[in-house]
Amino acid sequence: MKKLILTAALSLCAGAALAATPKYEPLPEDLRLLSKKGIDAIYSVDIPEARKNFEAALAKYPEHPYPHFGMAMTKWATLEYLEDESDPKLEKEYEAMTAEAIDVGLAWTKKHPGDANAYLCLGGMYGLQARLAVLQHRWWRAYVDGKKAISNTRRSLKIDPELYDAYLGLGMYEYYAGTLPGVIKIFAKLFLSGDANEGIRQLTVCKEKGYFNALAAKLLLIEIYTQTGSKYANPDLAVKWSRELRAQYPVHPQMHFVEIVSLYEDKLYEESRKEALAYLKAVNDGVPAYRKRYLPRVLTAIGTTYLVDKKYDEAADYFGQAAATLKEDPSAHPARWGVWAIVRLGNVYDLKGARAKAMEFYKQARAYNDEWGFSESIANYLKKPFSELELPGQLPPP
Repeated sequence: MKKLILTAALSLCAGAALAATPKYEPLPEDLRLLSKKGIDAIYSVDIPEARKNFEAALAKYPEHPYPHFGMAMTKWATLEYLEDESDPKLEKEYEAMTAEAIDVGLAWTKKHPGDANAYLCLGGMYGLQARLAVLQHRWWRAYVDGKKAISNTRRSLKIDPELYDAYLGLGMYEYYAGTLPGVIKIFAKLFLSGDANEGIRQLTVCKEKGYFNALAAKLLLIEIYTQTGSKYANPDLAVKWSRELRAQYPVHPQMHFVEIVSLYEDKLYEESRKEALAYLKAVNDGVPAYRKRYLPRVLTAIGTTYLVDKKYDEAADYFGQAAATLKEDPSAHPARWGVWAIVRLGNVYDLKGARAKAMEFYKQARAYNDEWGFSESIANYLKKPFSELELPGQLPPP
């Protein structure tokens, strides 16, 4: 699954905005239940069911931000879960829907300043906009939207201290602000600071007590615990939790892939490959939800497990199959995993001592419009051959 990153900043005027706490307004119970059903359907990758529940909520509460947020979330889920973050048209549709939902949220909170859930919803909408901006490497936009996300989320918790779902966004802020890399961290320190341990604590609270966001917090913690080389990595726990999710969602490609990544990060490469091969079989057998669109992802994952085991011919075979999917429909937007497989082919040939061949693959990958942030890695490989010292590396693309 894709990195669930939210870059955010402290609101300089937050103290004044939160000085007076308005009278609490609860979320209507039927809206709460419809929203929960819709969110659960999203995590089950049942987009029609999610849309049905949010449309029902929209019909009854057209001015409340939650149904609008829900409809935008279904579009995001289509982009992330069904199209593997590789569809510019969906990105534009999602961005437009989120902007409209934010306008609804701003209008609602102006009239209902005591609706903590509405502020939480508004924070979530800005947060999803920030995620899209990060996906597109628009860092300033991510910063601005993240700042608004945190401001609204903190306001929701000020109104209702037991709104534990708010700790999802706040925990993301604390963790990622505390672990920002390189140049971004130097820039960010001018505006924000974060405590990664506090972020993990807050995410754990959300996982244990959240109503809407408990599953999202668990998935995010698994992502944190499977960050390659991170001092916060905890792959043993990630494997345990991912297996719990597989038991809960037995025919769910996203949860399946979470387990594959967790096993890989726990250095259980043979088990990771076994699950990836089972995933590949499900795709080839046409198992519902295991879409052909996922082929480059799983083929590249299998190839990476062979790469770590230094079985370079087998790795090249699977990377080649993943790269070949890019040619099956020239009119389709290229899948990021397919492009990354080309980079991995270059890695294989570097390791085999065929530098000229490796350079061909790096240049081939560089020829694609970089919408995923591969340019830095490719530039490094063009300057210096990939070496065994860089293994195992991470399984997903950077």
